[in-house]
Amino acid sequence: MRRLAPLALALAAGLVAAPAAGARDADWKLTLTVDYSSTGTATDSHCFPDPAQIAPSPLSASATRKVTIRTVRPLFVEMYEAPNGVPATITSSFDPAARMKLAETRDSGLDTSGSPFGCNGGGATKTDCGTKSRTTGVYINPLGAVHHWRGFTLELESEAPPFSRCGLAGAQQELPDPVLIDVKATPGQLTGSAPQLVFRGSPTSRASDRDESTTSSATGKLTYTVKLVRDH
Repeated sequence: MRRLAPLALALAAGLVAAPAAGARDADWKLTLTVDYSSTGTATDSHCFPDPAQIAPSPLSASATRKVTIRTVRPLFVEMYEAPNGVPATITSSFDPAARMKLAETRDSGLDTSGSPFGCNGGGATKTDCGTKSRTTGVYINPLGAVHHWRGFTLELESEAPPFSRCGLAGAQQELPDPVLIDVKATPGQLTGSAPQLVFRGSPTSRASDRDESTTSSATGKLTYTVKLVRDH
């Protein structure tokens, strides 16, 4: 996972002086809403679902994944651009950490290797599919470089608790990570005087994967809303 850039860490820890003359900054309260879903299908061409069969046969199964993220406690953040063009996202070590409720729901006919259940025979398989959730913090980092500040990146500190008997298609794991979001914005927006900024996105993605005898494909859709409200 990405972490705060050195300058942002120094500022947050109070090791760098207050904003210098010519710097631009603004204080915000940030909230986040995310809805993500993906569907994957995997086919193993070398299965023996009937232990008595001599030649292998193909077997297919699918998996669905849904992830939701909701703000429990807003993040207080200062968007700062130094006179030399260095951007920083500064959070106070004295404020309670931002908290996000993360939930992941799965339904799957695949094992954790991405192969269909029953590929090598066996009876009904007990899974731990369903919904798992936790509360987690969030990191925020500048997106871009000196004199090329292009927004900020949000990344949750933790993923959902793992599933040990409810796998995803290999291609689903190649899709963009829903707990890592790049928000495009200009320095003028982030350090300006607007009372509120709202950023929305709904990107879709596709992927395919091959691992030995198993091929898979997947589609995903991410819908997010990031709101910045002026903290006076």
